[in-house]
Amino acid sequence: MEHHIYKKKELVKGGFLKNLLGQKVKENALIEINNLLAEKELTSITVDEVQNIAAKYKVNLEGEFNNDVLVFYTDYLRSCLDDKYLSEEELADLKHLKFILGINDKEVDIIHSQLAGEIYKVEVEKAIEDGMLDDDEKQLMEKLQNDLKLPTDVAEKIYQTSGQELLNNFMNNALSDEMLSPEEEAELQKIAQNLNAEVKLDSATRANLDKYKLFWQIENDEIPELEVNIGLPRKEKCYFQTKADWLENAIHPDIDHSTRSGLRIKIAKGDYWRNIHKQEKTLHEKEWNHIDNGQLYLTNKKIIFKGAKGDKIILLNRITEFEVYINGIFLEKEKGINPFLNFGANTDIFAMLLGKAISQLD
Repeated sequence: MEHHIYKKKELVKGGFLKNLLGQKVKENALIEINNLLAEKELTSITVDEVQNIAAKYKVNLEGEFNNDVLVFYTDYLRSCLDDKYLSEEELADLKHLKFILGINDKEVDIIHSQLAGEIYKVEVEKAIEDGMLDDDEKQLMEKLQNDLKLPTDVAEKIYQTSGQELLNNFMNNALSDEMLSPEEEAELQKIAQNLNAEVKLDSATRANLDKYKLFWQIENDEIPELEVNIGLPRKEKCYFQTKADWLENAIHPDIDHSTRSGLRIKIAKGDYWRNIHKQEKTLHEKEWNHIDNGQLYLTNKKIIFKGAKGDKIILLNRITEFEVYINGIFLEKEKGINPFLNFGANTDIFAMLLGKAISQLD
């Protein structure tokens, strides 16, 4: 079958020294093979003609020029795949080309899987871009796989990879605002089910997913309540609980904190804070005294610290500012000593809950 992909080329002229010594330009072996393919009907070319050219230039086509020979096959196959269909005649041509060029089965399989796979992947991505693959689309993909003569294992791998990429992209877009709504979570599961793709999450990603679900709940006033046995009034709700240390500044209780490196939040009526970007807080013995350790609780009315040495309470309406760090929260109050509540995890969740609770005070 004519594809007219090979164009006749001029031979490279040898230099003075090569001509003097009667040496041939080895690259001309490839040019002569190219010209042979350009001038004759493919199936009429014999393996002897190709080997005679190789012998003429004393080259090993399966050695030093193997990659260049593979290009001849790749170009022909790419031309055959332009219409996304391999006919029996084209398959016969490719088989003959493989034979006369001395290309082995493994090399042919690699080239075929790559070129046909690229076409199949493009069509798969078009078919599943809406997160669905109906029966008609499945039949079209099966037909395309057959038309391309793409091995089933290669086609399945491409489909699985494309489905996983779509799922990951949806999840990344859904989490771009650092929140995950119930609708987004349901859509994520629906896409995974429709595409038969697995939602693959490592422990860190799973933790972030749960955190972003909680952020959405906080944002939309659906804060989950914790069951705690600390004698709260009937209308008071507990939002957060953790082990913590109570620290106080050892130098001066009213020290200027404007030079600190944490994320500083000014409380304004009706506003609240949501930002998970925190900075490390380094505690120096000269600056801080360890006062107590115990359980820290955040309710919709106050912060409660039940320490080994005694209990402490900070009313939320007395907090004017707070600073968020990876290892805790620094609180500034209207009066009194400003503590640093030191705890090792979920300070971002605590800060968001604190800001929301303050914004909802009467």
